[in-house]
Amino acid sequence: MTAACIAQYLSMAKDVALTGAAVAGAWVAVRGLSTWNRQLKGGVEYDLTRRLLRTTYRLRESIKSVRNPVMWAAEMPPPPEEERKAMSREAIHHYGQGRAYQLRWDKVTEVRNELQTELLEGEVLWGEELHKKYEPLFKLQQELFVTIHTYLRATDPTRPEHSREATQHVFEKRRDVMYDLSGETADEFTQDVAAAILGIESFLKPHLRK
Repeated sequence: MTAACIAQYLSMAKDVALTGAAVAGAWVAVRGLSTWNRQLKGGVEYDLTRRLLRTTYRLRESIKSVRNPVMWAAEMPPPPEEERKAMSREAIHHYGQGRAYQLRWDKVTEVRNELQTELLEGEVLWGEELHKKYEPLFKLQQELFVTIHTYLRATDPTRPEHSREATQHVFEKRRDVMYDLSGETADEFTQDVAAAILGIESFLKPHLRK
């Protein structure tokens, strides 16, 4: 083999070696990027899952607070003095009760709004399936709201008697969910809330183990 052939061969070998090194480097880089992406996604899912579960449990507790059968006088603010002068004792009591329920429900609304924000992020990662898991819990929340609203209208002494009686009739047909009277055994509504949250946990908790 002549010196020229040897030089040409060595040049070709060097090109092959450089090409192989470049391919190997690119493969390692792609693998590294893929691993980094998986780790990054796993971290995002883990953090979002923790936030979702924490906010879900806060929603459960705020709903439970609304159903507390004990309503303290401090929860029931009186109407403005000028209005109070023209109101009966029953109307004053109803006003305070209504305000107390409004303040309790404001906490539910606050947590629900936070949860909606987290669910939008969750939809990016997991699609519509996440929303479906929350539907039973949100329906229970709505059921409680409608029940309390109906009760307050039925007991409002400022409304005409026939209207109150009609609303009372509607209220009596609804499931009894206003008060949490659970003892050793949780009441039906509490059990329904627990079952709804269990469905949410079954979807979310596997993401804590990734």
